[in-house]
Amino acid sequence: MTAVPVIDIAPALSGAGAARAMVAREIGRACESIGFLMITGHGVPRHLIDDADGLSREFFDLPLDEKRNVEIGIGKRGYRQVGSGYLAGSLGVETPPDLKEQFVIGTEARPEDPYYARPEAAPYFQPNLWPERPAALRGVWSAYFAAAAELSAQLMRLFALALDLPETFFDDKIDRHITQLIALNYPAQPAPPLPGQLRAGAHTDFGSLTLLTTDGAPGGLQVMMQDGAWHDIVPVEGAFIVNLGDLMAQWTNDRWRSTLHRVVNPPAEVAGTARRHTMAFFHQPNFDARIECLPTCLAPGERPKYQPVTSGEHRAYKLSKIRAKPQATEAA
Repeated sequence: MTAVPVIDIAPALSGAGAARAMVAREIGRACESIGFLMITGHGVPRHLIDDADGLSREFFDLPLDEKRNVEIGIGKRGYRQVGSGYLAGSLGVETPPDLKEQFVIGTEARPEDPYYARPEAAPYFQPNLWPERPAALRGVWSAYFAAAAELSAQLMRLFALALDLPETFFDDKIDRHITQLIALNYPAQPAPPLPGQLRAGAHTDFGSLTLLTTDGAPGGLQVMMQDGAWHDIVPVEGAFIVNLGDLMAQWTNDRWRSTLHRVVNPPAEVAGTARRHTMAFFHQPNFDARIECLPTCLAPGERPKYQPVTSGEHRAYKLSKIRAKPQATEAA
């Protein structure tokens, strides 16, 4: 397959039995062949998506000094400026820093639950840093985060069905997830990028799945398909782009694909004005969820390809490899 399928999941969300099984089969085919799909009928209100996107753009339009008032800190939440990391590093490839800036929030602790009071949990549930402007951002982003988390939980149940598992198999592995919601602003490029420098270098995502909304501005998302070539992903109005992360590939012994993808630079003739904006919900299982080969994904005589790992261990390892070196940041 060299085209990303568009799947209407409304029958699965509103129905049961045969309808859910049918949608799960469609999703399973996409996860096995490409690792990318688009979903419509997802139930997340369009106005919420548009508001979250618009407020993020307002934040990125603020002066740099004001954005740095919420600069990213120990809990990996807040603002990260252009040139602060390179995603290709997560796969051991060194490049100049990526040409993007970010604003990040994550799951916060629930004080009434002793799970979050455990010392080993603290790094994953730090308080979010919220800017003073735009004032509405916190409320809208919190609502968007909750809606995307609910949709991700529904997708994980459909994943379970597609993998011949009980529908609730993943429930206790994602009920205290360590997800991050990240707005990514890819500024216009009035000056040429450095050799090998992209808006986002080639990488795979780290967690279970990603929910992505993006505009159609030049210089966009490309996916490495099974034919070995890069293919453009053209967003569909009202749809979420969904892709799998490394942990789903490890759970399924690579039966499902965590697909290489990147964000390329705009063509030179429009680069000076071609700003691009994306909202990415990086769904990540509980930090202590054990990721090991699923029983339905191991054929007789086959061995697991990966050693068991926890969700938190995997994410920490990947994040440690993508921070830009000081000299590379200065070159940007």
